[in-house]
Amino acid sequence: MAAAAWPDLSIIRSRVRSLVNEESTSIFLPDTILNRFINEAERDIATKTGCLESVDSGTTSSGSRTVAFSGYKVKYVEYVGANGPIGLQRITLKHLGHAQVTDTTPQYWAQWGTNLIIEPLPPATPYTLTLYVSDFPAGDMAADTDEPSIPSEYHEDIIQFALFRTLLRDRKWQLASYVYNKYIESIMAKKSMLTEQKADRLMAIKIPDYIQVPQPPKGGN
Repeated sequence: MAAAAWPDLSIIRSRVRSLVNEESTSIFLPDTILNRFINEAERDIATKTGCLESVDSGTTSSGSRTVAFSGYKVKYVEYVGANGPIGLQRITLKHLGHAQVTDTTPQYWAQWGTNLIIEPLPPATPYTLTLYVSDFPAGDMAADTDEPSIPSEYHEDIIQFALFRTLLRDRKWQLASYVYNKYIESIMAKKSMLTEQKADRLMAIKIPDYIQVPQPPKGGN
């Protein structure tokens, strides 16, 4: 029989158990408990790093500023108009009613819990929005052959988080604290290198105001 492929759920469990010298028949660490720790790890990584992203669609409702979305953080919003998508400007809730608007189409947005707040107040005509969202995993891993949905760069961190939770369960507080700190250090470094979007510096995108064309030396052809 061919060996299971990393990183399916059964292999992740085996890796965690090997770190605490537990057998697959362990009463202290049965599959149900370890599966819970592993799925908790994937959700925690997705939440802390924003490494899972999705593109969703939303529609405004007459007289309501709210547009519900699935996920935990909206990164960018577009209004899908007749002439193509138009990016909306992000504001805070304190700006509502004060931002300058040109017509009734969506022009600004803010996040409030699991809802977008749209400015100006939408009329009866429904408007379609495209939402770029940091998301949660679609569901828990349950079958032994299930694999994480977060990017592969974070798969080893699932083991570290599950190990941390196992150590807490075993009341090894000091070692659990050490493992958790290493886990946070790892995912934050990867977030900075791989996931976090940074604004371009002005000098990288600025078009020069004047370009001087080199002149040939005097007496040249």
